[in-house]
Amino acid sequence: MHEVLSLPFRLEILTLTLLGWLVIYFFVNRLQVDPDRRLDLGLSIDRKIPFMPLFALAYFSTYIFVILPFLVLSDARQFYWMLVSFVAISVISSLIHAIVPSKIERVEQVNAAGFSGKLLTLFQATCKPYGNFPSMHVGLSVPVVAVIFMTFGAAAGSMTLIWAILIAISTLFTKQHYILDVLAGFAAGLMIFGLTFWLMMA
Repeated sequence: MHEVLSLPFRLEILTLTLLGWLVIYFFVNRLQVDPDRRLDLGLSIDRKIPFMPLFALAYFSTYIFVILPFLVLSDARQFYWMLVSFVAISVISSLIHAIVPSKIERVEQVNAAGFSGKLLTLFQATCKPYGNFPSMHVGLSVPVVAVIFMTFGAAAGSMTLIWAILIAISTLFTKQHYILDVLAGFAAGLMIFGLTFWLMMA
């Protein structure tokens, strides 16, 4: 019989994980790097994608999306696998952000209209346009989709997949990521998910 983890315990782990993630994220985001060393991986097609602040709602829904496994996984083996996946994706992405500094040409918002625009303005005032390759938003979405499919079946998994695709698209229309960032985030998330699954769940 598998060990079952209580919700309060899972919430404690979630809190510690989020705190650790915030520390790592802001440390890397504020690293002093020679501007000439920062890579801009934008393609010509990226420049043609319109800026649509409305997509900020989908973009920020990522923070709800990625905590889902912590709330719904009570099986200890699955939970710890997810925890290792999340930590690995976050740490490896952050290392890449630090070792290969990147930047993005985003649309800076000043007195943006509407709730979406104000959210984006607040975010941009807090976070610098650095460390966008690979996209951690997309990378962390991969194991969420996988675990929902595996735990709750095709219907719930398909809905989660649609949500994840919307998040990925939103990173482009809010000018927070380039296409290469999204593809690299997906590839990194998929590889780390597969490796942790093989090591912990096989």
